[in-house]
Amino acid sequence: MYTAVVIILMVGVALGAPTAPSPCCAPDQWEGIIGQTMGYNQEGKAGVRKGYMTMSYDYTHRLLEVFSHLNDSGSGMEVNSNVIQNYKSHKQYVIEGQKCTMTDLPGEMQQQCIPKNATFQTSLYYGAGSSTLMANSFTFPRTGMTVDVSVTQDGCIPIGESIYGNINNYAFFEVLGFINVTLGIKDPKVFNIPSSCPHVEPQHPSHQFDGLLKYVSDKYRK
Repeated sequence: MYTAVVIILMVGVALGAPTAPSPCCAPDQWEGIIGQTMGYNQEGKAGVRKGYMTMSYDYTHRLLEVFSHLNDSGSGMEVNSNVIQNYKSHKQYVIEGQKCTMTDLPGEMQQQCIPKNATFQTSLYYGAGSSTLMANSFTFPRTGMTVDVSVTQDGCIPIGESIYGNINNYAFFEVLGFINVTLGIKDPKVFNIPSSCPHVEPQHPSHQFDGLLKYVSDKYRK
């Protein structure tokens, strides 16, 4: 289901724009669902990773919570994990079932903004007739990758991203789609460490920061 949503979200109708809009910042608090499809090749081993995440982003209080469900055809691995990042205490918690792991979280939380060096691509809309959503598309480089992103003209709400590059012989092309986005945080308890995790271990398995989770972790940290 989410794979289809991602593909649909990335398809819009381009419009000519007389002046280039400036890069913008998303709201300081929002929640939504992110669908993902990614193809990769790591030193000749190819695979497809797909799934979805639910995200609660709170820049006001420097908090981020992500629940992910991902399937990897290359490794046969299925990941169901919950990541909570607290940039005030500089701690990160990864919860998988009854197991909790904790690591230090260096740096400061990064506001979700399209960077100033981004290049405006085009204005576009989704839908048809009177049911249209106006958007702007930008592209910008990150270390080892290129990011194309579309956001709503009103509010700078993320709609879709495509990310492609090659990092340490890990070549990939990833498409993300954002759906059911709401402003604010419905329940701040989403950032609480579950009571079912009384013992927190100091390290996390490396696979928890492959692909999308690693991108999300890096994206919101300066």
